[in-house]
Amino acid sequence: MKRLSLLSLALLALVIASTGLASASNLLTNGSFEQGNFNNWTQGTTPNGSPGVGFPIITAWPLGGMNAAEYEVGEVNFDGTFQGATLSQNFTTSGGIINFGFDYAAMGDGIHTNADGGDFVLMVDSFVLNSFDVGQITANQLITGSLTASESLTAGTHTFEIEILRDFQTNPGNTPYQYVTGAFANGPGGGTTPEPSTLLLLGSGIAGVWFRRRRP
Repeated sequence: MKRLSLLSLALLALVIASTGLASASNLLTNGSFEQGNFNNWTQGTTPNGSPGVGFPIITAWPLGGMNAAEYEVGEVNFDGTFQGATLSQNFTTSGGIINFGFDYAAMGDGIHTNADGGDFVLMVDSFVLNSFDVGQITANQLITGSLTASESLTAGTHTFEIEILRDFQTNPGNTPYQYVTGAFANGPGGGTTPEPSTLLLLGSGIAGVWFRRRRP
């Protein structure tokens, strides 16, 4: 009975461990546009904003290695306010601390030497968690970075949102380009299956302990 109890407890520990590994994961889907499309994402604009004529599109991340969403954002009618595009996705969590973030890039249009690269904003449930204003960007300059934040959320469905804004009008081919990729919301409730190798190591350790106890 002692052996059986030990094995039962060991198996229970394996289940708990695998569940713990599964719970902390990216709650967003297609965060790097690896599907080659905007599946799971909702596209939008601010009241006087535009993503750019013919944008957004899925293209290569300027630094390589993954896909990105590309924009040429700005105002439709000039009023001096920050306007542009939005990109959002709903996610569900069991509650707790969630870590958010995404990578951004701004690239000059190859023509203008004093253009505004754009403003990138990280939001959850319509609240701004972090932002970065690129400011002036030269014709051939590339500026990259990441926005991250942590927030305690209640259990349920929430909205992750990216805003890409400029306080100037967008003109095709004469406006800097903006890119976003690598979006994540890491926390409990993702349901990602643990790697088989991880479970194998856990199982081997449990089996080893049980057999050592089983020897006379």
